[in-house]
Amino acid sequence: MHILSEKFKNFLMSEEKISENEIQLSTRIVEDLGLDGIDAHYFIEAYAETFSIEVGDFDFYRYFNDETPVLLIIPAILFLFFRFLIWQLFLGKPVSLTTVPVTLAMLQQAIDDGVWNCARIESLAGTQVYPPPPKKPGWFSRIRNRT
Repeated sequence: MHILSEKFKNFLMSEEKISENEIQLSTRIVEDLGLDGIDAHYFIEAYAETFSIEVGDFDFYRYFNDETPVLLIIPAILFLFFRFLIWQLFLGKPVSLTTVPVTLAMLQQAIDDGVWNCARIESLAGTQVYPPPPKKPGWFSRIRNRT
C-alpha cells in the first residue's frame, strides 16, 4: 500500500484543520473525522479543486449522508419507520441505509489516478461495499406461500 503524499497531508492540516496524529491511511472521513453532510460537500469540493481530480463515477450519496432540515426531522423519521415496515417486514427486502466509508487511502488513490473510479479506489483502499443481507421472505410472502 502506498503512503499519503506531503501535499495531501498539508492540505488536510491547513485547509481542514485535521491534526497530524489523525492522518493515517485508514482514517475514515465520516466516522473518524466527523465530516458529513454539507461539511463533507465543501471538503470534497476543495479536495477535487486542489488536486485536479475528475469526478468520474463519484456519487456523493454513496459515501455521505444528506443533512435533513430541522422542520423535516419528524417526517423523515416517520418515512424511515414506514419504509422499514413495508420493505423489511412485509416484503422481506433489505433496507440499506448505510454508506460506503471513505478513507484517506481512497482519497490518495484518487490523487494518484487523477480520477475517481469507485471500483478501483474501493478495492485498493481495502474497503468493500456492504454486501446485501441474506434474503429472507417477508411477512406477506410467507403467508402467500403457505398454500
